[in-house]
Amino acid sequence: MKIGIYSGAIPPPVFINNLINGLVDKNDTVILYGKTSERNYKFSSSAIVKRKVPITKLGIILYSIYALSKLIIMQPQLYLTIVKMLRQNSTNWIQFLKRSCRVLPPFLDNLDIFHIQWAKTLVQYPEFIEKLTCPIVLSLRGTHINVSPISDEGFSLSYKKYFPRINGFHAVSQAIAEEAEKYGADINKITVINPAVDEKLLNYKADKVNNLDSEILHIISVGRCHWIKGYTFVLDAMSILSKEKVDYNYTIIAGGRDQENILYQIHDLGLNECVSFINDELSHDEVLKKVSECDLFLLPSLEEGISNAVIEAMALGLPVISTDCGGMGEVIRNSENGFLVPVRDSESMAKAIQNFIDLDEMEKNNMIFNARETIIHNHLLSYQVDQFKSFYSKIV
Repeated sequence: MKIGIYSGAIPPPVFINNLINGLVDKNDTVILYGKTSERNYKFSSSAIVKRKVPITKLGIILYSIYALSKLIIMQPQLYLTIVKMLRQNSTNWIQFLKRSCRVLPPFLDNLDIFHIQWAKTLVQYPEFIEKLTCPIVLSLRGTHINVSPISDEGFSLSYKKYFPRINGFHAVSQAIAEEAEKYGADINKITVINPAVDEKLLNYKADKVNNLDSEILHIISVGRCHWIKGYTFVLDAMSILSKEKVDYNYTIIAGGRDQENILYQIHDLGLNECVSFINDELSHDEVLKKVSECDLFLLPSLEEGISNAVIEAMALGLPVISTDCGGMGEVIRNSENGFLVPVRDSESMAKAIQNFIDLDEMEKNNMIFNARETIIHNHLLSYQVDQFKSFYSKIV
């Protein structure tokens, strides 16, 4: 099967990259579409075809001329209508050329199925849903479904227009599948396929021996720098712990630009000595190493589909405290394989951390064992790839 994956970026996020590698290992042809951010990035398989959007003005001009010329030869009946749409959706000629570079490649590859990874892409590039003849599937993920159509009515209206025309949906959780119904997604076309981790994480060993102070509770959170991740509420929880004289060190790893409120709150609450904020774009291996060195993982989010960071932490053997948001209750069973606390409830999060501290060694080990069993039975990459292959075959 020839599968087009539109991620918008090359390299894509780790969870999409893992899926692509898994599909190629199963002898499917995968064509990845997106703008490159790392010129020297190497995929694990040479069988992955990359359709990179050029970034220089000359590259954009040359590639758009090539794509338009090829389209008029391959699909002359489509050429005029697609060019008309591209012009209507562009404000000037350079935007028309840039848009051509983004939109045209999937029309030239004779795909069996086209998988769009982000719902906003439907709004940004309606040419796909209007003119592609192969089946289109869409992933329903986190902020794109839980937040964007609420904060911007334009997304809500566009989703309601285009979702009924999608051939099939992949939802990362049952909760997000139900949310997408509000915007016209047919529940009978939605297949829930949970996030997954590579089996190698179950036996992950950091290269460097843990050199953190064992007398201090080392806590960590990982996620993009965005208000939806709830860092302000967890910092209030840390302030409560400090007042109660708990010895801890809390690390936030969050790339992105929305760092001002986090930095201010750390300073305002006097947490500089016990809270570390890493705003750099660390590699996945660097993040795994830092997580594996800690004692406890926190997810303070206001909304999630299912957090990839949480299932990675569970696979690594790190106990997890998560807010009961989105699909997290589909993964974590409170006090059995982790802890669930109410959203925006700093006191409950601080209390959950105290409860974790009070567990004896056997209780902590049981929680870690149960969490890893959850991953083994429901969140391994090999199982996820088989689910996607079945999903694609059903749609085709």
